[in-house]
Amino acid sequence: MKVDIFTLCDSAQEYGGKLIIVGTFNSIYAKEFPTLHPEFALVARVVFSENEKGVHKIDFSVKKNDENVYIMPPGQMTADTTNTKGKDAIINVVVKGNNIPIPSDGTYVVTLKVDDKVWESDLHVVKVEDMK
Repeated sequence: MKVDIFTLCDSAQEYGGKLIIVGTFNSIYAKEFPTLHPEFALVARVVFSENEKGVHKIDFSVKKNDENVYIMPPGQMTADTTNTKGKDAIINVVVKGNNIPIPSDGTYVVTLKVDDKVWESDLHVVKVEDMK
């Protein structure tokens, strides 16, 4: 198994097996906290080889680095690739959120876990004094 894409973005959709990803980012800027982020999506493209076809457990979250504070609470889904055609099975994961409350600045960890493998990426939430 491999992960070809793993990102946060402003908006994403799957259309006919293709991913449409708009505005990837790893930083959010706000003048004050708590704040609301209007919209974002966690997106991944996971490729399973022919001998890895079956039912797979996918977990995801966005959690503050050193605290038990989530801006995207832990979620879970399953993907059944048993009957997919072709050599590889491709799963596109798109998890959307709207009006996401962000309690404070700091580093948040974006986590994707597929079966027993984990991918992580940092999301930097930054307070800026003079935002226009």
